Amino acid sequence: MNPVESLLTQAVSQLPGYEVRPQQMEMARRIAECIERRRHALIEAGTGSGKSFAYLIPILAAGKTAVVSTATIALQEQLLRKDLPFLEQALGRPIQVALAKGRAHYLCLRKLDEAQRTLDPDDPRREIVASLIPLRSRWDGDRANLPFVVPNPVWNELLASDAEDCLGSRCPNFAISPQRVARIRCEEAQIVVANHALYMTDLATGAGVLPRHEIVVFDEAHHLDRAAIGAFEISVGRHAAMRLIQRVQRRFRTVPMSLIDRILSVEQLVCEAIYEAGRGQLPLATSAGFRGGAREMARAIGNLADWLERADPQEMLVLDDDPVEAQRRGQIVRDQMRSVALGLARRWEHFSLDEVAGDRARWMQVEPDRDYFELHSAPLTAADALRQHLWGSRTCILTSATLAVDGRFDFIRQELGLDEAAEAVLGSPFDFRRQALLYIPTHLPAPNDPEFSRALVPEIEAILRCTRGRAFVLFTSYRVLREVAAALIPRLPYPCKTQEELPRQRLIEWFRTTPHSVLFATATFWEGVDIPGEALSAVIIDKLPFASPDDPVVQHRTEQMRAAGEDWFTGYVLPRATLALKQGFGRLIRTRTDRGLVAILDRRLATMRYGRTILRSLPPARRIAALPPSLEAALGTESPAAPVA
Repeated sequence: MNPVESLLTQAVSQLPGYEVRPQQMEMARRIAECIERRRHALIEAGTGSGKSFAYLIPILAAGKTAVVSTATIALQEQLLRKDLPFLEQALGRPIQVALAKGRAHYLCLRKLDEAQRTLDPDDPRREIVASLIPLRSRWDGDRANLPFVVPNPVWNELLASDAEDCLGSRCPNFAISPQRVARIRCEEAQIVVANHALYMTDLATGAGVLPRHEIVVFDEAHHLDRAAIGAFEISVGRHAAMRLIQRVQRRFRTVPMSLIDRILSVEQLVCEAIYEAGRGQLPLATSAGFRGGAREMARAIGNLADWLERADPQEMLVLDDDPVEAQRRGQIVRDQMRSVALGLARRWEHFSLDEVAGDRARWMQVEPDRDYFELHSAPLTAADALRQHLWGSRTCILTSATLAVDGRFDFIRQELGLDEAAEAVLGSPFDFRRQALLYIPTHLPAPNDPEFSRALVPEIEAILRCTRGRAFVLFTSYRVLREVAAALIPRLPYPCKTQEELPRQRLIEWFRTTPHSVLFATATFWEGVDIPGEALSAVIIDKLPFASPDDPVVQHRTEQMRAAGEDWFTGYVLPRATLALKQGFGRLIRTRTDRGLVAILDRRLATMRYGRTILRSLPPARRIAALPPSLEAALGTESPAAPVA
């Protein structure tokens, strides 16, 4: 055995019910080889293959620093609370681990002091601020570790660490700053756990939140492209200018009102031009009023930035007893405010342009009743950005149970711009032909038929009576969920809830502990939920999860491909739907002893040519043409006690 195989065997042999998983060992071997050769890797490893040990062991064996990035909090918690502590004990060696978070999760001690000294006695926020003072000696400053909840507006406006308002080493609290202490922990760790959004934002901004590292593992890598697109998005909201103005006025009583009035008057004209376009999600306004207003916003905010460059730091309100230090800190804060103003001006300038460099989707979210809007501009693909910022910098391991389409990685490579990488599809140790049934009824109307939602009700009822509840019923839209649940729940003899009734974690716990329960849910329950055993014996999916045509990035991307004569459906839309469906399917079989049924109520899977491509990508469950009298009869297992249907 080589060192990686020996370490992995040593670790897993201490697990209860130890068994060799060939997929796990093969994955570990391949990752070790890629680390040694400094190659990237794309590895699809099916449910139950033990992915986390398969990438953690090679990292530990190599003695290199690494970031493990995930898409969900659930996987982060599994790594931090279960997998890494187990490996530390099993291998008999300490493992330096840290969790990376954005700085807004941490308290700024200077802002806490300022809030305590400047808030009016009758300000209701003063009581919240006062309650934090006694905690300073025994609280690490991480908002998640507070013994009570601080409302978002209070935290964000008064307390959160903020790069735009940070004095850095000039801060009197620099040595004990919670954000800095957390960053030092990350720098000292061999393995840092983060999420995709933080990793990609750090990559896009160069903020340096994450320490230097030689390896990055992207688990749940099927989400990486959208996380990257989000990180390279440009946006501006209704209140951005006002926040800047308030911040400048808090520090400078001498700021000319003519500059402020100009920004506010131009913004009002921009609002009128935006609100004339309608409400909801809309294409970016193209009227002369909007374009001209956006240009004037950029100019007016730029004028404020010019004033800040000339402003005397001695005129600033800086709470410091030492006038020399106050001058130094004042200059830092002034320069930071100017940087923020210039950044906001550049964003307004971007939205004023008829055309922008690169392929981007631009849209706006408009709510006239609330006097609110957001402008957005996102790249259609993150491929070029990742080629520029990521693939040449370190070894990247991308893994998930859902990366390949029809056994190939062409789609994920295309979306991420990953031109060179080792590849492996390793499958699952589970026997899906014995453990799972796949039911695709062909007698239902097509999903675009007006009668589709109504036809789902008796079909889902029949499936639930066959499985005696114990099911997730997953929908691709809230509208259909609400329609079906309203009609069906009164007819069922099983405990039922929709995802809108409780917070996500409480719903999962309710489902896990309530016999024969049924949960009606949408996208948030298609993945990241692990309920082994007979509690979850059926997953019912209403239709193929094609991306919404209302998604601006999807809409612009398909239009671009169509204009270029490319096959937008099989090259983009179909692969995304296939990967999403694989995730939904994956909720069912979580262990070797699980049994159950997946029902996909979309006839296109059986009748359309592309359905064969999707089916080849799904786990090889035993296909049935009609519902059996009972799930247990079809799977050859005894029926548990259940309510009489």
